[in-house]
Amino acid sequence: MNVSKDKSSRWDHVLTLLSQAKQLSVSEVAADLGISESTVRRDFVEMERAQLARRTHGGIVAVDVAYSLATTPRSSDHAAAEREQVASHAASLVAPGQIIGFNGGRTTTSAARRAVARPDIDGRDGRPGLTVVCAALNIATETVLRPAVRTVVLGGVAEPYSFELTGPLATATMRDLWLDVMFVGTIGLDVQAGLTCNSDAEAGVTRIMIGHSRRVVGLATADKIGHRALAGICPVSALTDLVIAGTITDELREHLAEASVRLHEV
Repeated sequence: MNVSKDKSSRWDHVLTLLSQAKQLSVSEVAADLGISESTVRRDFVEMERAQLARRTHGGIVAVDVAYSLATTPRSSDHAAAEREQVASHAASLVAPGQIIGFNGGRTTTSAARRAVARPDIDGRDGRPGLTVVCAALNIATETVLRPAVRTVVLGGVAEPYSFELTGPLATATMRDLWLDVMFVGTIGLDVQAGLTCNSDAEAGVTRIMIGHSRRVVGLATADKIGHRALAGICPVSALTDLVIAGTITDELREHLAEASVRLHEV
């Protein structure tokens, strides 16, 4: 991958490496990109000024911002693996230059992280490689680190566990925005109840985002099937696509076919 000449692409590449290794040296980045160590040092200085990393002797270390979705119990390795499969496939559905949206949740957070890390997401001629509209603060912290990505954060009141932004400010902001693709995470997925979550305030914002998007992609694992949470987000028929990992029921499969919802089993 030739990213050495464009600073935005270089930074995206370095940040991807840093998210995995947590620490990088000047010499290894210079060798990896085939550029001079002086160029790498200048990049590291600017990254520190932008609060994207912290410089150390001979390199940089990651600046960790710790967020956890505290209301969600720790997942098994199998459940986490399925969630990552869904997130990976969701990120592959994004096209460079699109305007995409996410509600809060672990799967949508992972999907956003993977989407903005794609090597083909590169801003050119002053235009962003991707625009991400975030309904949750922790997703914004994932996307704002990418120079090629324009991050739009809804206003409003931040919920303490999901970090989603709710209330009149959030809904008013979203009414003026339009999306190419909206990715919808869910607590429950039921043929009758549709997609559901634990907060009617969060559901209200997500519904507006859905109504302002050309394509609506539901993200779920099979353990969500048949579960109903407090607040309805949307009926299954409001989706254009459903990305799901695990074995699904015949009832849901038939309902998706009747509603012309594209099923992506991963």
